Amino acid sequence: MGWVVRVSILSILATVATHSPEAAASTPNSAMESCSNLRPDTPEDNNLHRQLDSEDSLPDVQNASVVSIDLKQLNVFDTSLPEEDNAVFRFANRAHATTKPEVIRNLLLFTQGSEYDPKLLRESERLLRQQPYIYDARIFAEQTCDGEVAVTVVTRDLWTLLPDISFSRSGGDNSSRLGFRESNLLGYGKRLSLTHISDPDRSGYLFVYDDPQILSSRYQGRVEYADNDDGKVHYVGIAYPFFSISTPFSYGVSNLSNRRVESLYNLGEEISEYEQLSEITNLYIGRAFALDDDWTRRLLLGYQDEKQEFAPIRATTLPIAEDRTVRYPYIQAQWFEDAYIKVRNFDSIYRTEDLNLGWNINALIGYSDSGLSDDDSRWVGSFNASKAHFTSEDSLLRFAFNLNGYWNKRDNQAENLMISSRLQYYLNTSLRQSWYAQLEVQYGKHLSADQQITLGGETGLRGYPSNYLQGNRRILLNLEKRYYWEYDLLHLFKVGGAAYFDIGRVDGRALPPPLHDDPEISRILTPQQQHALTHQIQGQFLKNVGLGLRLAPSRANSGLVLHLDVAAPLDGPDNIDSVQWLFTVKNRF
Repeated sequence: MGWVVRVSILSILATVATHSPEAAASTPNSAMESCSNLRPDTPEDNNLHRQLDSEDSLPDVQNASVVSIDLKQLNVFDTSLPEEDNAVFRFANRAHATTKPEVIRNLLLFTQGSEYDPKLLRESERLLRQQPYIYDARIFAEQTCDGEVAVTVVTRDLWTLLPDISFSRSGGDNSSRLGFRESNLLGYGKRLSLTHISDPDRSGYLFVYDDPQILSSRYQGRVEYADNDDGKVHYVGIAYPFFSISTPFSYGVSNLSNRRVESLYNLGEEISEYEQLSEITNLYIGRAFALDDDWTRRLLLGYQDEKQEFAPIRATTLPIAEDRTVRYPYIQAQWFEDAYIKVRNFDSIYRTEDLNLGWNINALIGYSDSGLSDDDSRWVGSFNASKAHFTSEDSLLRFAFNLNGYWNKRDNQAENLMISSRLQYYLNTSLRQSWYAQLEVQYGKHLSADQQITLGGETGLRGYPSNYLQGNRRILLNLEKRYYWEYDLLHLFKVGGAAYFDIGRVDGRALPPPLHDDPEISRILTPQQQHALTHQIQGQFLKNVGLGLRLAPSRANSGLVLHLDVAAPLDGPDNIDSVQWLFTVKNRF
């Protein structure tokens, strides 16, 4: 039976929080007194927006200053509750390195003595929730007798030192990970990981160090190094980011070098391999302009040097892409609308989610001259836009559009042009149930041999093997009935489920013809790979039905959702199995 299994100890040890600062009442005093794990059902069941704190609880005070900032940091487990007062959870709390108070304070967009601005308090709360070592955060404000404002910041930590152990098997090939990761090193918010990775494509070691607050500043840095049997990867970058909506400027520089072996697939079979070297250097400087209370525009000027080189190896059976180099200055513009609300039971289970109902638009254009790149002159461009909107009291619509590619001046045509659009629709029938639909359309034009549009497995057609279909046009529809049960599994996971139907198809350019004049080809390819090369399934819709279990960890790895799926193809070809099993980790329900 065809199956895909990924058992991740990293995720299993990631305990789901049944509690959060949202459990606290709506005043600073009660927030300090209550660490309850059981957040009240707010919104009520008849509020199908699933919005938390629909009324602003922050006081509307003019010309006031912040006279005090009181931090209330909750540990990973709440041992004041009988169900969490056991030896294991008590030991975990003692062994956990609680986030340093100065790390929390550095994330706040206000300081003691600064002017009180409710907008900065709300955004600071979102910034805290974005951190991988914090499950949830609440910021309360209370007017004092002197007319000033006292602020209380309540956060709950996550367990961050975890083994990174996983095993997967797909199509007879094994993949594994063995190592550790720490996303709050000694409580200072630094991220460190060392992992041995082995899969059908490569085996080697990966080291990552990520510092989001260099020397307690707003500067961010990242160093990554991998030593694999098929090449090496190194990345180094430092930036002063737009860390908040009101940040006036940003700048940064980064360099990536990645040599690896890549694969091409068809009908779920790996049918060709090639070596690829990517070298990318980027530097930029940006300026932000507040257009009004809700809209911000950012303009960035930058320069990118990008080189892609391809080389055949022993397992190469198909033509490979031509080398390409682009070196170009660019200008990028972003229009961002601040319309955040707090919701629950959309992309996660029970956890507070920050949903932006506003527009987020990015556009970039650059020009790579042949005299600068020693390659064809090309225009480089990208555009993406996203928006969410409540269409009624019980339904939400999300939209995203992406376009990127080149325009070759010599050939007067597009190159590697990729256009995609995604439409998501939620119909909330209760606080813990919803209907969900997602329609994805993707189109590629003049794609080079290293670019594939595939469908199957984790890409959304769950009843078929990964990378089953290949072409340059794809359409996919997912229909789901979702259940957010919020059941506490061992006080480690919040549980949900889904019943679903998937339908999709791929059309357009298939793989190029194999190199039949190479005498090694017939010896290299297995019978299954030869079948995949000579049989194309295009121009027809493939369908499947399935059931899935969803586990949302919140004691560690906050924001991830574990997917356990079983799916069956409908009218599927005889060469695939009647049931597909998948265990995957995603960042959404």
